[in-house]
Amino acid sequence: MNEQERAEEHLRTIRRLMERGTIYRAISAPTALVGGVLSLSAFGFFVRSAIFQNWTPASVFVPPLDFFLPVWLIVFLLTAGANTLFIVIGAKSRHEPIFSASMRAALYALTPGVIMGGAFTFCFGGLGWDPMLDLAMSIGWAACYGIGLLATSHFAPRSLTLLGWAFLISSIVGLMLLRFSGLMTLHMDGIRFTGWTRYTYYFGPLFMALTFGLFHLIYAVCAWPRKGAATEP
Repeated sequence: MNEQERAEEHLRTIRRLMERGTIYRAISAPTALVGGVLSLSAFGFFVRSAIFQNWTPASVFVPPLDFFLPVWLIVFLLTAGANTLFIVIGAKSRHEPIFSASMRAALYALTPGVIMGGAFTFCFGGLGWDPMLDLAMSIGWAACYGIGLLATSHFAPRSLTLLGWAFLISSIVGLMLLRFSGLMTLHMDGIRFTGWTRYTYYFGPLFMALTFGLFHLIYAVCAWPRKGAATEP
């Protein structure tokens, strides 16, 4: 296949993806619902674990065991598994191969963000417990996810592009707050927290709940496929 034929095939693939924007929305909306529910459930787990360990009145806060990375990795894996299931079901219902040219183009667009998120997790995930590190990882994950979604903007439905911008803008706001609030220079010994600093334990899980939880639930409600609905521009 020469360069012209490859270019024509690439254009045909993009055209098919744009024409089937409603199909991709129908797949991503249930996935967003699963991801949103799991993310909010994970936040509830963090709140419950903190309250359970600190149920007696005290002047200091003893942080629970470091479950941040394992819990969110489980959430990501379960959401990815649900997304794979929805893709397989959708492909079979349309009598199409799972890894069609359209699917390969979508995966190729998402790959850089996924790789960056994996590298970010590998580098910072084993540095020990620190609430500010958890928050920084949350912001990094949101940024990589938003960039990945925006990479599909030339063929994805508009609602998915807006979701990508919501994640990217939230990560930028989170970085600005982290930089100029003084939290990064706040001294903490990693064991005991006094006064308002005890609440820094919740910052990372809360950011995840607001972005991967709330944003996905809003998206699922707005983009859920409806009978007789026109294809989204």
